[in-house]
Amino acid sequence: MPNIENTPAFIKNNDGKTTTGQMQSTWFERRDCVKRGLLKLGLFWLLAAGSLPIIFVHWVLVPGFFLAGPWVAYRTYKTTHRRDHVSGICPGCDEKITIKLESNDELPKWTYCPVCNTPLHITSARQSL
Repeated sequence: MPNIENTPAFIKNNDGKTTTGQMQSTWFERRDCVKRGLLKLGLFWLLAAGSLPIIFVHWVLVPGFFLAGPWVAYRTYKTTHRRDHVSGICPGCDEKITIKLESNDELPKWTYCPVCNTPLHITSARQSL
């Protein structure tokens, strides 16, 4: 079962004003990684089988899905954690914000406030100690 972890993070603007927020990450156990990888493999091979009746295009789609399946499954299997989002108070506009993160994002990260479009620098509080 995936474990959700909340860790403190600093949100800083260009003026040097810093606020503290929470970063949510999901950690996967080995069993979950295998299950997610096999599901992706099955999905891609199902797409390859579903592409068979499409005339002319199936010469590209079937081999593409068939070969991409193991590659995507392996990358999914190797993913042990996923960063979900950072939530806190924007130091520029003092509004509550939630910044969505990509699964492969690493901190520190530069991004923009979704409310006031201020450049923000997000760092982990653990790295700063």
